[in-house]
Formats: sequence, C-alpha cells, structure tokens
Amino acid sequence: MKDEKIIEAKIDEAKEILRAFELNVSNSPVVPLTLLALCNIKPDDIWNVAERRSMTLVKGILEFVNQNYKSYQTGSRESFRKEALAPLIEMGVVDFNPDNPNLAPQSSNTHYAISLVALNTIRKFNTDEWAVALETYLKIRDQNPIERKCTTLLKSIGLSNYKSIRKDKILLGRFNVFIGANGCGKTNILEAVAVAGAFNCNDLTYEGLYGRGVRMARPNLLISSFAENDNSSIDLALNFLTNEISETYSCALVPTNINDVYTKWANLVESDETSNHILSIFSEITRDFPGLSGEALLDIAKKRLDAKGLNDSDNKFGKTLIDYSIYDLNTKSLRGISPSESKKTPLGLNGEGLDLLISSFTGKERKKVVDAVCSLFDWLSEIISDKDDKYKNSGLKPGRSTSTLFFKDRFMDRKNNLLSAENSNEGILHVLFYLALFISDKTPNLFAIDNIEKALNPILCQRLIKQLAKMAEEHNKQVLITTHNPAVLDGMNLLDDEQRLFEVYRNDAGHTVTKRIKFKSDLTNKTGKLSQMWLNGVLGAQPANF
Repeated sequence: MKDEKIIEAKIDEAKEILRAFELNVSNSPVVPLTLLALCNIKPDDIWNVAERRSMTLVKGILEFVNQNYKSYQTGSRESFRKEALAPLIEMGVVDFNPDNPNLAPQSSNTHYAISLVALNTIRKFNTDEWAVALETYLKIRDQNPIERKCTTLLKSIGLSNYKSIRKDKILLGRFNVFIGANGCGKTNILEAVAVAGAFNCNDLTYEGLYGRGVRMARPNLLISSFAENDNSSIDLALNFLTNEISETYSCALVPTNINDVYTKWANLVESDETSNHILSIFSEITRDFPGLSGEALLDIAKKRLDAKGLNDSDNKFGKTLIDYSIYDLNTKSLRGISPSESKKTPLGLNGEGLDLLISSFTGKERKKVVDAVCSLFDWLSEIISDKDDKYKNSGLKPGRSTSTLFFKDRFMDRKNNLLSAENSNEGILHVLFYLALFISDKTPNLFAIDNIEKALNPILCQRLIKQLAKMAEEHNKQVLITTHNPAVLDGMNLLDDEQRLFEVYRNDAGHTVTKRIKFKSDLTNKTGKLSQMWLNGVLGAQPANF
C-alpha cells in the first residue's frame, strides 16, 4: 500500500525544483508527477539517483505515475501533454523525441526525456551543491537560449461558403502544393486562412484582409453565391498541432452589411467571457496603434492580457495565424521601383523589403542564402548590400530604384561587374526572396505563395522547390503554394508525408474541391516524371473543356 505522506513529500520536492527553475506549477498536479517520471524518481528515492530515460506518454510516463504515485486513466494524457509536457519542452527542461527528432508529430513512438542540463542540476537537489548548481543552470539557460523548434503546424483546414468553395476539408503537411486549372479556386484556399487570421486579431476589415493578400470584393461575393447556398456565413475550422497538443480555431463569419465592401464582420460561434475580453483588448490596440501588426501587436496584447490576468499561454496558434500572409511577387516591387503598398514586415507581399532583410542577416544566415543562390545561378559570385547607397552616385543605379541590392557577375571584368537590383536578372530576385523568406527567423512560420513559378526557368523551379522543401523542415516553416508550372512537381518527394500535392478542381456544380495526389512507396509501375504525368492528364488538374 502506498504511503501517502511519503508520496506527497516527494511531489512537494518536485514542485520546489520546478519553482526553482522558474516554472509555475501551482495550478496543475500533473507537472511535478511528469518530472518525477522522467527522472525515474520513486517516493523512497533520493534525487541524486535521477536518470535520463526516453519515455512515451501512455506506456512510460502514465504507467510510472500510476504504479508509484497516483492513478490516472489513459484519458488524462491530454492533460499531461498540454499542462506538463508542452511547457517543460518550451522551457528546455524536457527534450522532445531526442532519439529520433524526425518522427512525425503524431507518431506512436513519440517520446520524451529530461534534458541533460536539467538532469545534472536536479541530481544536486537537497545537497550542499544545490544552490551553486541552480545558479549555474539559470545562467546557462539565460546566456544560451535554447533554439526551440517551432512545432505549431496547421494540420487541417475545414472551410465552407468562401467564394467558390462550398464545403471542403484539406489535411496538410509542412510543404503543400496546389495545382489546377485557372479559376478552379486554388487561391481561394490560401485566402480562407488569411480570413481566419484577420478575424483572430480583430482585423477583419478591408485593410486587414487586403494587407494579408486577400482579393477583396463585396461580402455577397466573398460568401459563396451558388444558387443552392442558403448559408449567410463563412465557416472556418483550422486545426493546429503543437507538440502533440491539438487545438481547433473555429469561426462563422457574417457581415453586418452584405452589400458593403467595407462592412464589419461578426462571429456566430459563441465566445466565452474571456474570448470577448481578448477581442476587446485587440480592438483597443488596433484603435490606439493604427497599422500595428505581427510581433509588435502581440507584445502589446500580451502585456495587456497579463495585466488583466487573461493571457492564455496555451494558444500557440495565435501568432501563427496573425502573421500568416499570401506572397504574390512582382518584379518592380523586387527591384525597388514600385512604391510599397504592403505594410507587411520584414518582407512585403509583392517583394518589398528584400534588400533590408538581407542587410540585417547574421553572418550565418547570409552565408546560407548566398551559397544557396550561387548554387542556382552559375554567373553569380557575390551578393552585396549597399547600405550607404554609395554606388548610386557611380551611375550603377539610374536612380528610380530604392533597393540597395547588387549582384556581382563572375564572368565580367572586375572593374565593371556589379548589377543593381534595378537592372539585374529578374529570376535571381524572385529566388533570393523565396530563400530569404524560408531562412529568416523574422518571417512568418506559416505563409502562402501564389504562383511560385513567376519569372523562373522550369529546371530552376525544380531545383528551387527541392531546396525550399528542405529549408521548410530545417527552419520550421510551413507553406501553401500554388503553381501552373509542371516542373515544380519534379522538385517534390511525394514519398515524404510532409510534402503534399493537391489537385484542385470544380465539380459538376461548380464547387471548388481538393484531392490529395498520393503514391504508394512502390513506384515501379509509374513511368515518367510528375510533370509529364500532369501534362498527360494522369494527375488531373486540367481544364475540363480541353
């Protein structure tokens, strides 16, 4: 029979350790129990025998807790994931999938282990060395912030009554490509996520939607106008996964004036009192600071939510949705010739701000982006950021462009081999933009690219897609891409479940429908490249009247 006093004493010790690590454990009994399990500390053990063992949740952590401390049913695993494991991973106390970091987020082999730095500190608890060990731990943690992998991914989009989409659900990976005929509704899918993002921060206005890349129209055109549609709301359900914790953001949006393009929108999904407070705070901020968005908006919102005791630390998808935008490049914006219409930072929706982002790169980021671009353009030897605009007076830039980017051609005479963004090849500007978008930690973690093939040679498209798919995993980015270029498909690996290809088409009723194109591991019966399959009609995604 378990000795309750010994058990409670050991749990209290675990709480004391967590408080010393500056973690708030007052509201959740499962956090100290999780720590005890991951350290393999039983009620009679002393802390210097703590050990690191990789443990799954149900067969590892829950079984340990049930055998040694308190009884929890398997249905409690969400509490352990959300209340204990997520914050412990976030603070670097626990490692996520240390034995196999490439496991799929929902793998049955998902496991956890106490971090080595935390373990070495915990072993000193209740000894004369504890104070020094704790001080050292906190210094190491503060001086060397952990590079935490962004594990918030949009796993599915459920949408109804948005433009040509009557009703559809799309299960996403990390790198998603949509193909289909012109006018089939590919961009409408990208826009639906932007609509949810705008509403999530109370920015569902003409400017808020247009500033995220949505093509604006009257509400009676934004809402599906099919004859059989009697629903007056745009219904969205976005499911996010954060370190195995699943959260769904839902809204049913209705305009207050269906004929007014500048109308206000309301949500028919019932909100609790806290949600109303949060929306109110976002309204105050957007009123007090017009044009504020992204990181700055979130920082102010967090402070005001903290002040009111309303900050929801579990809402990991909030920033992901707020930052989401649709990039649709044009060459004049990339060259710095067209006036900037986008207030999006650090990169504008049409290519604005590329030179400023490149100039702000660290040495490591700069080397990575330059190496990547040089591998795709054999004539390029160097990318230069002319921060002081000194080359302008040398006649290297006629004066219309505001871009400070220059490209060095390795074949030309060294005294005359600098090309400004204004007169350089347009393809290199597009490629540089995409690479910077994926490499930088200042750009959104979730975003969309409309018509990625613009200005690019077909083989260049193929090579670029291979690089971007790899960078998406390395830099924790998730992307939705539309294309009309078959060569893009040849850069994809459809045997990787995180790279997904979707056919988009209009059914007999004219509704936009998506279908994932998926192959089994055995491709011996498939002939030709994906691009050829598409052109030959094997994959669909062709105009129905051709």
